[in-house]
Amino acid sequence: MSDARRQPAGDDTGRQDPAFDLAFPPVPAPSPAVLEAAGAAALRALVARHHARLRQSSIGYLFPAHPHHFSAVVERIADFVVAATIGAARPAPSQGYTWLRAQHLPITIDETVRNVWLAALLVAFDDVGFPAAARLEYWNWVEALSILVINRRTMITQPRRYPLADAAIALRPFMGAN
Repeated sequence: MSDARRQPAGDDTGRQDPAFDLAFPPVPAPSPAVLEAAGAAALRALVARHHARLRQSSIGYLFPAHPHHFSAVVERIADFVVAATIGAARPAPSQGYTWLRAQHLPITIDETVRNVWLAALLVAFDDVGFPAAARLEYWNWVEALSILVINRRTMITQPRRYPLADAAIALRPFMGAN
């Protein structure tokens, strides 16, 4: 891929040339402080509640319908999240998160799916009483990571970033989809 395809070709508004692929933000790996503040049980509860909300949302069709298969998917995701907070799930810098993208290629994930996913996570934080001390770092990790799994572009602009402090208001339109 030429440097022209790797570098944003847009202006200060964030608009990009339609031929340009996503500009992937740096993904700040979660530190063990997330696990220390929340605990493995709370991380697993967050993943379970988040995915229960997703299953009932407008993007529920993306998840296995059979309860056993759905539970297996949620368990694998929870295992990944817990491992990531202890450093075990961090890919080599040269690899990046390409494996994560590959895992999501069989399903279509566009910017709207990402927004519904993030909105469901935001609500799940409150549902499970996820500790405030762990929310910001966890959010900063998964919000950036969520851009990496977009595999179908529907917008010319780069995906919107959602700082945790602004997310509840910015993602409100997508919360009704949960």
